[in-house]
Amino acid sequence: MLIKEILNDFELDWSSMPYSDENQINKLKNKTILICGKNLARCICYALLYQNENKKLNSKIILCNTDGVIYNKASECNNFDCISYDSFNELSAIDYIIYTGICNEYSNNEINTFKSTVNEIGELAKVAEKSKAKTIIINDSRIYGNTVPNRIYSEGEYANTEICSAHNLTEQTERVIENLWNSHSKQGEFELITLRTGIILGAKSAIKTPLDTEFKHLADDLDCLINPSRKKYSFISIHDVLNSVVFAMTKLKNKNVYNICGNNSTVSISAAAAVLNGIYGNKCKLLWGEYKEIDGCAINCDKIKSQGFEFQINLETALELCVMSYMKSERTMRLSNSHQGRLTAIQSVQLASLLEIDRICKKHNIKYFLGGGTLLGAIRHNGFIPWDDDSDLMMLREDYDKFCKVAPSELPNGMSFQDSNTDKHCFYEFAKCRIDNTTFATGFAKTHKGMHNGLAIDIFCHDKTANSKLGQKLHIAMTLFTRALVFNKWNNRKAENGSKLQSAVTDFCKKLSPIRFSMWLEKKTLTFFKGKKNAKYLYDGMGRNIYNGVFPARLLDEVIYADFEGYKLPVPKRYVEYLTFLYGDYMQLAPLSTRLGCHIIEQCDIGEYNNFDILED
Repeated sequence: MLIKEILNDFELDWSSMPYSDENQINKLKNKTILICGKNLARCICYALLYQNENKKLNSKIILCNTDGVIYNKASECNNFDCISYDSFNELSAIDYIIYTGICNEYSNNEINTFKSTVNEIGELAKVAEKSKAKTIIINDSRIYGNTVPNRIYSEGEYANTEICSAHNLTEQTERVIENLWNSHSKQGEFELITLRTGIILGAKSAIKTPLDTEFKHLADDLDCLINPSRKKYSFISIHDVLNSVVFAMTKLKNKNVYNICGNNSTVSISAAAAVLNGIYGNKCKLLWGEYKEIDGCAINCDKIKSQGFEFQINLETALELCVMSYMKSERTMRLSNSHQGRLTAIQSVQLASLLEIDRICKKHNIKYFLGGGTLLGAIRHNGFIPWDDDSDLMMLREDYDKFCKVAPSELPNGMSFQDSNTDKHCFYEFAKCRIDNTTFATGFAKTHKGMHNGLAIDIFCHDKTANSKLGQKLHIAMTLFTRALVFNKWNNRKAENGSKLQSAVTDFCKKLSPIRFSMWLEKKTLTFFKGKKNAKYLYDGMGRNIYNGVFPARLLDEVIYADFEGYKLPVPKRYVEYLTFLYGDYMQLAPLSTRLGCHIIEQCDIGEYNNFDILED
């Protein structure tokens, strides 16, 4: 049984590790990994099983989990076993041990937890010593003790803890965990890395947080009252926890301790409530007059960042996913705060633009298809992908050239055709149809202030390429080279294509070549096989899909029409083959945390189109 078949949308989201480094994941190939703990351990197990299947790692995942929940869910997965501590003496050749202890766990029976924890570490340390397994232990910020307000704690700093206080037994247990592991590591001569998390926000992870009641109230559309705090606390999404575990396994050095928390996620409870209020409005309110502190503290994560680790999920996304996890499934398709509430209007404007382009193409007998995510939306959703913010079209070279010729005079008032000929500040290799008097710019686009940066439809040309594999490889390589010349000249950047020699050659040629000459060379490369009569293959030389390689020309031979937001728009007749070429299992939804649009929009102003709707004739 495949792990992705037994996980829900939220579990699939963080288990798929959408922000992971593929090179680091691949270092786990053919490894045996022992994971010990409760809820966090179960999440790590799901993630490693998913990566095992998705990346074909052939790793062996062993979970020691006393509550048995994961055994029921994953017992039939390949390369997985669930064992008890009594079976440790049978283990051998373990490459990694991951121990989550009481990280983000809350227990009423602290004394028994303390005793069982000490026994667990003793048994695990024997396995680590015998196998010389690299061991990752995970604690949380409660280890720092009774912290003071407005203080952020680095790895070597601790607040005062009363040793005999039952209230502080959790902090003492976490310190004992680290001390015991350090002692065993020194004696047994195995590698040890320690991670300390903030408060983990993990939708459907079973990891409890102090805000769970508030999340459920917001999901049920009930009023949510939150007491403010005097202290700040660090939060972290389960996504970043999982990525940091893999980073620790593959990159971090022995005998080091690292704090981990999310981007811009060290805040007071008042600030967290303000984030929720910004998403859900006055349903979330601060209950002034009484301060309430929670377990944990504010922690500094600069140390792990200095080693090259980047946290990906901000506090707003992590909190919203937690609230969504309590909603009914049909309400989780669209993030409520996407594009600050503008997404519906943006998609309406996009649809109107598509219909204008469709009118022009029909008038001039120009064949085109919905492309990329717009094609995927048509097939999978009968319209826009619910969280998508742009539209793509694709044409063959003859139709593309014809469209570029007629579009400037055919587009209605309020729309403009843009390519490198019509906009002297624009050097995109593809064309766009823009909405005037709007702004919709990524961080890259906003740096080019003279360029029209309105809402746009992207129009790509799929060109002929060689029939031989060698010819195709050379054609793609030359295309990427000429594209790099233009892009890096346009943006005054140094080339970074993974090879120092290739980057140096590109930079040298970039300096010698005026940008208009580079554009000419780029177009000559794209159209090199334009006159080839028996061309069997096409490629997307203008877009990101160039990295997918070539595809059979027959996939774009014929047009059929598909439902798109209540209209009929053209798609390839062989759309199943084409979408499989682009996306693999194209009916599989993207992870929830990535459903924020494919671009990070830094400037958005849709002006008069704020309440736009299409008027029927």
